[in-house]
Amino acid sequence: MRTVKWMMIGSLLGVVLTGVATANEGWASGVRQPSSVQQTAFDYDPHLYFSAQDQASESPSDVTEVAPADTGCVADSGDVCAPSCAPSCRRCRSGCCGCDLGDPWTLPQPCFLQSRGIEVGGWVSAGLFTNSLGATDNGPLGFNNVGDGFTMNQLWVYVEKATDTRGYGADIGFRFDYVFGVDGPDTQSFGDEGWDFNWNPNSRDYGSAIPQLYVELAVNDLTVKLGHFYTLIGWEVVTAPDNFFYTHSYTMYYAEPFTHTGGLASWAVNDNVTVHGGWTMGWDSGWENLNDASTFLGGVSFALSDRTSLTWALTSGDFGAGKNGLSEGDIYMNSIVLEHQLTQRLSYILQHDLGVNSNLPGGDNEWYGVNQYLVYQLNDRWAGGLRFEWFRDDNGARVIQGNAGDYYELTAGLNYKPHANVMLRPEIRFDWYDGGVGGGRPFGNGTRNEQFSGGFDCIVTF
Repeated sequence: MRTVKWMMIGSLLGVVLTGVATANEGWASGVRQPSSVQQTAFDYDPHLYFSAQDQASESPSDVTEVAPADTGCVADSGDVCAPSCAPSCRRCRSGCCGCDLGDPWTLPQPCFLQSRGIEVGGWVSAGLFTNSLGATDNGPLGFNNVGDGFTMNQLWVYVEKATDTRGYGADIGFRFDYVFGVDGPDTQSFGDEGWDFNWNPNSRDYGSAIPQLYVELAVNDLTVKLGHFYTLIGWEVVTAPDNFFYTHSYTMYYAEPFTHTGGLASWAVNDNVTVHGGWTMGWDSGWENLNDASTFLGGVSFALSDRTSLTWALTSGDFGAGKNGLSEGDIYMNSIVLEHQLTQRLSYILQHDLGVNSNLPGGDNEWYGVNQYLVYQLNDRWAGGLRFEWFRDDNGARVIQGNAGDYYELTAGLNYKPHANVMLRPEIRFDWYDGGVGGGRPFGNGTRNEQFSGGFDCIVTF
């Protein structure tokens, strides 16, 4: 299996070196949050929606006047719609026919906050996800393992003052995030069981967390975060509006950290290269650093061309000691993400993760996998996506204790935006597990190695 792993890494680097490349351009009109909500290393939200200006550029040659970019329409003297909108939406407004999503609604911002560049906002994410086996839970599907009907995943509120030096001068900002819902316990500081760990009501599923609380210092092209913040690792993230799919990959949930506590510097070397580096208290830890962990977090992101971006991020160091006093060993984990815009409407994302937890009393643990995504933008309102994943838990230490083997999933989903503040995300998913002789059965309450599942959620931003 190690041979397969290194062949996979070699193939991935070969793809990069042969110039299969994409910086995502023109995707900007989706349900979008401030940049500090997003992964530090790169921008994943552009995969949700093309800008209206890009769509208008595909209009017939005889249509010469283009409406403002935020309407998604082309102006004309009759009822000619932009091809990107027809036939899914034909709604005329002010002499224009197209996909007018309306103006996004935001919370009223008090003047004393606005004058200081402080923004308050958030969202609500709620939905239903179930399986075809009739099991009481959905198996090891991460945030969507709850199988007993409707759930409120995230009631999220943030307060932010973003830094903006435009390359010159100095600035200071901060970020505070609070979440309540079934995703709350999964975003707590469970790494060392400090800070917000166990901020749960009597319900077994719901809880609260503060996944971000930091100050940010900016000088010219250098920014430094100090506090509790999201990881650099991976492509999928915790925040619901910034993911294409309702469910998450095994890689995101079981192979990567969600948050860190410590400091992280980011330097924009030029328009194409950004370098990151800092010190953290392990993975998903609170302020107390109860495990006495010490790890490096860093990476580099490249805009290889107008159509290609590449990000390599890693975390490495001493995991410290757990509650039982035994060593948690040393950790090394890296993620490589390649984003390529195949056409104006079709994007491809390739991700490879590798993690090793070594020097453990019971022996080393290793995990790795490959995720692939295709996202196709139909128009301002509709987008479709596919995700295929292979995740290898070499020692049965990540997904289900003792279940070494291969986890696969194929997910198909849609994004539908009836309004600028609203997103609907229906999806279907098929999972299967190959654990060989002696492996447990992860689905159907321990009776099956495969599972069909599906559901949807609705996100409303404010």
